[in-house]
Amino acid sequence: MAVGLSGRRTKIVVCAGSLAVVAALTGASNASSTAAVAGSHGGDGIGTATFKEQALSGVVSSRADTIPTFTSSFTDPTNGQMYHYTMVGTDPSKGNATTTIPTLIIPMRFVFDASADPNVNVLDGTDKVAATKNSPVFRRADIGAAADSTASAPPQPPDTPPGIAPDPRVVDEPSDTTQLGDAIYRAQWHKTGTGYHVLLGSPSVSATQTIAVPKQQGQIVVGSRSGSDIGLMSYSWFSSHLVNVLRSMHISSHVLPIFLVNNTFLYEHSTSNCCVLGYHGATSSTNGNGTQQVNTYMFASYSQQGVFSANAGDTESYIADIHGLSHEVQEWYDDPFVNNFVNPWLTPTAPQYGCTSYLETGDPVVGYGFKLAMNGITYHPEDEVHYSWFARETPSRAEQGYYTYLNNFAHAAQGC
Repeated sequence: MAVGLSGRRTKIVVCAGSLAVVAALTGASNASSTAAVAGSHGGDGIGTATFKEQALSGVVSSRADTIPTFTSSFTDPTNGQMYHYTMVGTDPSKGNATTTIPTLIIPMRFVFDASADPNVNVLDGTDKVAATKNSPVFRRADIGAAADSTASAPPQPPDTPPGIAPDPRVVDEPSDTTQLGDAIYRAQWHKTGTGYHVLLGSPSVSATQTIAVPKQQGQIVVGSRSGSDIGLMSYSWFSSHLVNVLRSMHISSHVLPIFLVNNTFLYEHSTSNCCVLGYHGATSSTNGNGTQQVNTYMFASYSQQGVFSANAGDTESYIADIHGLSHEVQEWYDDPFVNNFVNPWLTPTAPQYGCTSYLETGDPVVGYGFKLAMNGITYHPEDEVHYSWFARETPSRAEQGYYTYLNNFAHAAQGC
């Protein structure tokens, strides 16, 4: 939670979170949502982490004008039920192909009320464009080697029930020099080293979108541990502006827009219910009889080291820099329209969800990650859960039989 936000030099407790959001899909109607909190260690205080999914009922037509996707299904062996899903790229079971999605970075510059400190009232995503473009999200690097040498894998899988003897985790991903998202997606399908790729195109950068934030909708504060300037902003207010910007720019539905913000996080209703680090979603035009445009998009905050909590035993937090963006990119790969549902799962690493049926690959492992040094920056990508974990496949079809990229889970998802 946040405390004492009365002025510029206020010290606060900041929390981290993730959000998957989808809006106005074809046939969409009533929305449902869940939200909860979890504990943390260190960071800018003893904070909370807020995670939320908002899904609108309805489907995206196979004839929709949108990014390249494939659709398939699986039967869960634990309940015999069939689940359909749509993912980005081509079906890996049908052979090797390379898919490249054009991307557009949209920096967002927020001008906050200046009454607390007229000298510090701006947080500008433009300042993080170069670091983001030069990160492994877009640049090639040996992702497997970095994961092997710097992973935050704990001495025992975090999903191990109490009383079970320790089963030390190791990370032994094969070398794979490509983009971050492609490497993890390839590993998920056991396609590392093949000609199968799903890549993000070299990003274009739009003009910076400047938004004045009213005092009642957000403010800048100072982290009690990190000492960094932190923007706190109303989730509902921000999201309405994001959608307005998206619509006004008339972006092709074949392009992935990434709204980039700098160390600014969202709260719901009050600053005591903070912080959303990023979300991805989709929106559709209302006409077209199934052939209308469906735009996918995401927002992510480039966060400063020390703002967010580290896992117990970590000397630094993995929730920093591109952690939020890597989370959203990978979830976009596996659930671009935020309408893939699975047999409900429950894991000790994400008790805040309770029992949830969303196929969101980053949610169960927020805070677990690895380091990758390139272009003068040490980046902190997030671990991701593989498809086989959600599908309850035994063994996992992923590289090395892992259920997460960093081998943080010893077995498939558990039921509720």
